[in-house]
Amino acid sequence: MTRSLFAAMAIFLSTITWAQLPLVDITLADNGAGELEVRVRPDGDFDEFFASIVFTIRWDAASGANLDQITQVAPVSVYMPIIKSGPETDAGGYRYQIFAGFGTNALSAFGENWTAGNEVVLMTIPVVNGTSLFEIVNDNWTGDVNNNGDYYVSLNGQDQTGVIYELNTGIRVEGALGAGFSAHPNPSAGPVVLELNIPSDVRSALVEWHDASGRMVRADRITGRGAVRFPVDVTGLERGTYMVRLTTDGKMTTERVVLR
Repeated sequence: MTRSLFAAMAIFLSTITWAQLPLVDITLADNGAGELEVRVRPDGDFDEFFASIVFTIRWDAASGANLDQITQVAPVSVYMPIIKSGPETDAGGYRYQIFAGFGTNALSAFGENWTAGNEVVLMTIPVVNGTSLFEIVNDNWTGDVNNNGDYYVSLNGQDQTGVIYELNTGIRVEGALGAGFSAHPNPSAGPVVLELNIPSDVRSALVEWHDASGRMVRADRITGRGAVRFPVDVTGLERGTYMVRLTTDGKMTTERVVLR
């Protein structure tokens, strides 16, 4: 998913007259738990359509580090769900992961209002298998038309991209070696097995399958805790791409699953 996939929404939103829109800056932070935290910061108040976002995290490929599964918290998880856009890619000594999001609801629909200068946490993502310096970047690799991973923000269908701030500092994070939420085989032509890691103190765990239109087509409540192996019979689901969401006590982790 890249900027070119957001054209239809841009055309729709361009038919509406809006007040002056803020620019939106982005940064990366260490939340102190072995996780990266992606934050955006508008330079003006805003409660309308956060239409789309693209950004790329870069780190040292030789570190062996990887990024695990995205976690988002409502209402951000609803008005701007973020996914990994493609796999991690090594190039020029760096490892890259592109992220993208596409929103269809105004912030005001959830009682949300961005305030000028205040940071909003979009997502967190654990670092696993190594230690490295992580940065959100625009560079030659992200700017290549085959990758299209430069930072980009659209509000109400208009380009309102700000800057990547604290660009020269980076965030050094030591990752834990641990399992996350995964699905295999993926892609799959038959049953899919979900490997879940659910903390023992979680009160509620729910797995939802959403099709390409965002419609929920399956939901399963998970009663087990710890390492849970959950087979899913996908016979009744059409072929295509699904967003599988594990929600535990309001925190969301998402995996993209392709059925063939």
